[in-house]
Amino acid sequence: MGILSATKVLDLSWGVSGPLAAMLLADHGADVTRIERPGGDPFGDFSGYRTWNRGKRSAVLDLKDRADLERFRALAREADVLIESFSPGTADRLGIGYDVMAAANPGLVYCSITGYGPDGPDAGRPGVDALVAARTGHQWEVRGVPGGTVSRLSGSPGPLPGVEIPEGCWVGPDRPGPLFSGVPWVSLATFYIAVVGVNAALRARGLTGRGQHVQASLLHGVLATTLAGWQKVDRPDASGYQSWVVDPRAPKGFFRAADGRWLHHWVPLPGFIIDAAANGMRPDGLTGPRQAALRIGSKAEDMVILHAFEDQMREAVAGYDSAQWTDLAAEVGVPVQTVRSPEEALRDPLLLADGCVVEVDDPEVGPIRQVGRVVELSRHPAGRPDPAPRRGQHTDAVRAEADALLRSVPTSRAPRTASMPLSSPLDGVTVIDLGLAVAGPFGTQVLAQLGARVIKVNSPNDETWFRNHIAMTCNRDKDSIIIDLKDPEGLAVLHRLVERADVVQHNMRYEAAERLGVDYESLRRLNPAVIYCHTLGHEQGPRQKSPGNDQTGAALAGTTWLDGGLDDGGRPVWSCTSLGDTGNGFLSALGIIQALYDRDRSGEGQFVRTSILYAQLLNASTAWVSADGATAGVRPRPDAQLYGWGPLYRLYAASDGWVCVAAHRPGDFSRLCRAVGRNDLLSDARFATPEARSAHGSALADELAGAFSSRSARECFELLDGVGVGCEISDPDYALGLFSDADAEARGLLSSFEHPVMGRMTMAGSYFDLSDTPGVVGRPPLWPGQDSRRILSELGYGPEEVAKLLAAGTVVDTSR
Repeated sequence: MGILSATKVLDLSWGVSGPLAAMLLADHGADVTRIERPGGDPFGDFSGYRTWNRGKRSAVLDLKDRADLERFRALAREADVLIESFSPGTADRLGIGYDVMAAANPGLVYCSITGYGPDGPDAGRPGVDALVAARTGHQWEVRGVPGGTVSRLSGSPGPLPGVEIPEGCWVGPDRPGPLFSGVPWVSLATFYIAVVGVNAALRARGLTGRGQHVQASLLHGVLATTLAGWQKVDRPDASGYQSWVVDPRAPKGFFRAADGRWLHHWVPLPGFIIDAAANGMRPDGLTGPRQAALRIGSKAEDMVILHAFEDQMREAVAGYDSAQWTDLAAEVGVPVQTVRSPEEALRDPLLLADGCVVEVDDPEVGPIRQVGRVVELSRHPAGRPDPAPRRGQHTDAVRAEADALLRSVPTSRAPRTASMPLSSPLDGVTVIDLGLAVAGPFGTQVLAQLGARVIKVNSPNDETWFRNHIAMTCNRDKDSIIIDLKDPEGLAVLHRLVERADVVQHNMRYEAAERLGVDYESLRRLNPAVIYCHTLGHEQGPRQKSPGNDQTGAALAGTTWLDGGLDDGGRPVWSCTSLGDTGNGFLSALGIIQALYDRDRSGEGQFVRTSILYAQLLNASTAWVSADGATAGVRPRPDAQLYGWGPLYRLYAASDGWVCVAAHRPGDFSRLCRAVGRNDLLSDARFATPEARSAHGSALADELAGAFSSRSARECFELLDGVGVGCEISDPDYALGLFSDADAEARGLLSSFEHPVMGRMTMAGSYFDLSDTPGVVGRPPLWPGQDSRRILSELGYGPEEVAKLLAAGTVVDTSR
């Protein structure tokens, strides 16, 4: 039985975020009914729908028809969750807004997904992924901004302002301007926020008896994918703070092997690459990242080292096939993977064996492979999902069900019995964070934003990493204690923490956890009800022992392929807005919340497992392939220059900037052509139908390009916006305005605090907007050891014992 097996969900959403959120609810056992519009879904032919609508029923109801509206209301009175993605105010006008639905069903968790939230200056703008990415400047962050947006926000010239970029080191296509992502990162981040928010609200309802309004916006998705770059600090030039990772001047470790395959070496190790080629690919004398004589760190200055060795590394990799490199890297312990298409990933038998790829028998195209289980719960193993239904397949059954409810159920539902007050969904929950880098700590930061107390267990040598802006993205709102876990006395301190904790989470290799004595079996002996979450780099199987990270997951799952336009001969791009590490963090938070929800009812703890690769497969889930691998779904295929997905959903250069067009609705093509003075295109046989326009996409883009390049970006925007065609200026300065807007912090978009090293800091606020048990953002990124003495005292250590632990270096306290 799925953990949500008694949960009824109504899915009124479309696009990416809502359907994906409802899919994950269905994957975990919820009874999801998708309510379709009579006129059809504007994204109904989108390839991802064949995956994202799996496990659901499909019913066509006309909410403008009185009888169907009453049917829907009857279903909503019995529902646990409702997900909608109407523009602000539309649900209210239809008579199905939150206030009306909550009055009839006080236990309803009602999730609204919008472009920019229900209010604010941009609330009325189109909530379309590419348009939001353009308006907010997200498209400029895909490959990063020279010197970093951190520097621009903080009034600094940034690191290495005069550095010369050697040929071939620039990220992405060799052209200026923003990039149109092959992966809809903004919508995906919004999906993660929505599905975690809904599950947090369900957990809260189990304790309080009350439903609530969960609001997720694509603007929150922007903030969740720019968190490494969008920071404003008093001291941006502080030692170790800025890095080369989000700077497009730094090469990102992509090299072509002798067989023509691209490889991603992350982080690139000049010594390993050059010495391996010189040694004829023998492992003798080669070392992993920790032992490397020349180790590339995250400091901005290390960009120069990458520049110096780029040509030698490129030449060395080109001498051997990709499989030779990945085999050798696995043997030595270096993170290297081949860049694959999403379809190649789905054909991988190792992923099918793991269950993160699954086969379903689709009623229209037959057996297909698609992303499978992405959160594993030991007490509730995932079953094989049912395929996506035909549109309207269950209309008669759903109408009959609603009619029966209308005959038998009152027009409102009695409130559930409240049993426990909560200030936030995870109020009273204690989490022990043993995580490393980003993938683990980001997940526990999500839990902290939902009200959990997170105690970060730092190692004695963590200070350098925690000076870095990337570390600061995933370590807010936490306490910190430095413990030497290799010291038996230090392990005893950890054991006291675990005895009092609800959750332990980490992303170290499991064999390392076993060596330290912090594996699940060891810790559950101390606390049988503990929820233990382990997140991997790869799938379970032979690759499990190889080092994994956001970049290797992106290479293996296909997001690097998509973002680089490799279908059209482009070069790989690992997006600075990627959701590998952070997507895995969201998934781990989701699994932990579901396990808490289960423990509230059963009293049982359990093992939770997620993976960076699982998240990246989910991020690439626009793709599916036939079970025999012979055919594949028609998914978006960006061009090599990363202008867009097609002539009517892409970037165009204006005379003074860039505009993004989303002419995806019926009639948009005609309105666009007339607005820009190209009526002749309407009578051109090459562009007469949507199918013809798709077949001649490059020709149509060329025809339209001149109409945009001869006008300013503002004029292009006003012409198209004036006739209702989706259009936004791709604005590289949006973040500057946002961080200067006093109202942004009041609306919860940003939060500010004092940091012991960086001074005044402003970063993204809480991603979660829950009406009854709101999210929490209160403390700056932690400084290792800042709470050690206080935590020891809470654990029952007396003053002499504390002094002894501190004197021995078993525990370190840095409080001032």
